[in-house]
Amino acid sequence: MRPLHQFHIPVMGLAYTIDSPVKVARFGIASTISIIEDRLVELMRLHYYRERGEKYVPITAKQTDYRAKRITDYLNLVNRIVKEQVERIRNSAFETGSELSKYFEMLPSGHILRELYTQMLRDPSHERELIQNFLRRKVMPGAIDVNIMTKVDKVNHADNGDILTDGSDAVAALRGYAESELTNSSMVFSAGMNPRLFAYLEKCRGFDASESGRFDKKNCHQGQRFQIGPCSGKDPGEKRLVGERVSHRIGVELRRACICLRGKFAGAHPRGV
Repeated sequence: MRPLHQFHIPVMGLAYTIDSPVKVARFGIASTISIIEDRLVELMRLHYYRERGEKYVPITAKQTDYRAKRITDYLNLVNRIVKEQVERIRNSAFETGSELSKYFEMLPSGHILRELYTQMLRDPSHERELIQNFLRRKVMPGAIDVNIMTKVDKVNHADNGDILTDGSDAVAALRGYAESELTNSSMVFSAGMNPRLFAYLEKCRGFDASESGRFDKKNCHQGQRFQIGPCSGKDPGEKRLVGERVSHRIGVELRRACICLRGKFAGAHPRGV
């Protein structure tokens, strides 16, 4: 889905944008949540369940795969809140100061929906109601993107001291995102290469294309430059992740991007990335 606005709210540390979608997504503005700190995510679950008057069921550290479960549930909660907000906007009236009016007034100058909104305000004819209904159908939420700092990937252990398989912090966070209900969303990797994390992507069915060929979840890399050459590691094999659409955070869209996870870089690296 093409974004309505010419800007987005990038990830800001661990907490500054932890709930940005709840504040801005209903106006069509995309923002990015950091999910690497699962204890903060659990606190946000507590806050929003209580604020909504819903029953809060803690996901404790004693539960199996609790990191991924916390993240999945929080993202689903945020997604549900945003959908409800958008539905309320669609059902509201075009009045001065209303969120429905703000939605279109905040669109970029020259945007076709903003021009149609301005035309609707000036049109006293019977077509005004038709234009209003059309505009309501065009109210869409901004993307709820998610960030993982790839180097924040502490290895975790079971009670008996064994290393948890696919249980490191970043891998668990990725699994939590992949199993969420988010659509039209991107996973933004930052802070460099992490072959273990990137290799786990192929196990995440949430990044697969749908029957219609659409990707509900995409992955992209924030401000990184991957050079052609061997990657560190003992495995000389080569793995590729092929994405039909990989969105770069500074606005560059790459198609059919290949990123080598183990071995040599697969093909020429995208120019300007």
